[in-house]
Amino acid sequence: MRTASAIILAAWLAAGPAQAASDNGTVSGAFLRLPPSAAGAGMGEAGVAVTAGSQAIFINPAGLASVKGAFVSFSHAAWADSLAFNTLSAAVNTPYGGVAGVGLRYLSYGKMDAVDNTGAPAGSLTPRDVAAEGGWAADLGDGLAAGFSLKYINSRIKRSASAYAADAGVTQRIGRTFFGAALQNLGSGLKFGEETYPLPLNLKLGVGLPYGRNLLGVFDVNVTRGSNPWMAFGGKYTSMLRDGLALVLRAGYNTASGDTGGINGLALGFGVSLPDMAFDYSLRTMGDLGPTHHIGVSFKWALTHPEIVTRYGAYTPALPKRVPRQR
Repeated sequence: MRTASAIILAAWLAAGPAQAASDNGTVSGAFLRLPPSAAGAGMGEAGVAVTAGSQAIFINPAGLASVKGAFVSFSHAAWADSLAFNTLSAAVNTPYGGVAGVGLRYLSYGKMDAVDNTGAPAGSLTPRDVAAEGGWAADLGDGLAAGFSLKYINSRIKRSASAYAADAGVTQRIGRTFFGAALQNLGSGLKFGEETYPLPLNLKLGVGLPYGRNLLGVFDVNVTRGSNPWMAFGGKYTSMLRDGLALVLRAGYNTASGDTGGINGLALGFGVSLPDMAFDYSLRTMGDLGPTHHIGVSFKWALTHPEIVTRYGAYTPALPKRVPRQR
């Protein structure tokens, strides 16, 4: 059953934007398309214009500029048969200006039986995909931020293959509206045997529209190598339960893999935020893989800029300011 689930997951990743490129064969490194945070998954994977915190290194490195102090985040997504996707990221202000960030993604398919070309047992396999990256971003003033990241990618089935790639992105605030763009996975492909397969190069363009003090809507368009453009949109509502405690409700949808069978593309989630930490949970539908569960936890040091709640709340839940007690 685990082998079947791994095959279905691979098909899911290949069925949408990361499908066969017309001139270069099958796209590799499709795990780079998986949502890297529970909060982002709950909004349908939209939010390139408002992504924030250390998780921004995976989506739009310009969002790292939102970090005021230090930020650490971990996310775990679970499928059937022990398939698991984990991410870990951290970001900190540098003494020379700007914000430096690092990130790690790890997709494990578990242990599965292998057979030779005659169908006879041939031991076992432990396929996995991993990417390690580092990036930097800066606030350039007048609502503009820019950033970039470099990453090392390694995939292992029976043999392993490695590649290097880069991401770059910008965010811009104009009035109360936020715009964002990111170019992801620009680099060499993964070489298995004599064949080299290109990475899922992707251009993300998006907008964030706050409404009042509690609502935020986001909309993204993705143009991915070898596929039709796909869209993602979502929203969140933030409710202050009491001083220093907020509840965040999220919902979203994307069209990435609408032809894979079953119900897919829908997402729901919630988050609970304290002054220095936040917990998030999201549920996504993924066709024949069924529902997938995402959990995440984030920690920060020093106060977050007040605009974070409105501007950067798509992937990072609104971390409320600490309110001093009245004496």
